[in-house]
Amino acid sequence: MNIYKLTIATITALSIALPAGTALSQEKDRSVETNLNQAEQNLDNVGENLQDAGQGIGNSIKNTGEAAEQGLENTGQAVEENVNDAGQVIERNYDRAEQQVEEAAVDVKQEAAETANAIEQKSNWGWLGLLGLLGLLGLAGKNKKTEVVEHRDLETLNRDDRVSTYNR
Repeated sequence: MNIYKLTIATITALSIALPAGTALSQEKDRSVETNLNQAEQNLDNVGENLQDAGQGIGNSIKNTGEAAEQGLENTGQAVEENVNDAGQVIERNYDRAEQQVEEAAVDVKQEAAETANAIEQKSNWGWLGLLGLLGLLGLAGKNKKTEVVEHRDLETLNRDDRVSTYNR
């Protein structure tokens, strides 16, 4: 916009200064009519120059608008491509992470199986069998009653003797 104002100011100053300078420098024998014709010609030239400047500014604005539009289109395309690329990168990273998790799960299962096998191979379960045998031996004599019976001769029993009387 400053170029536009500067151009108009320059053209206006020239259109005023040139006719005035021309009028002062002309020889006295020239007529006023010639000076007026020259001033009119200068004004026509100024008008044409202003029209050219206006067209130049219009073209400049049009070109700037087209360049801005093209820049926006390019930016939009670049953004769209970058979004697509980012989506693809995210998808690849997700697939890699999923694959790594699956591999880690397989490794954990395999290590757990190997650990269980190692524990089973190193374990001695014979002590459990010995405990079972000890328990069975303890149960074997549990239900038997031992009763001690003393037999005395019946003739020696006295009815009044309470120690020797068997009462139930």
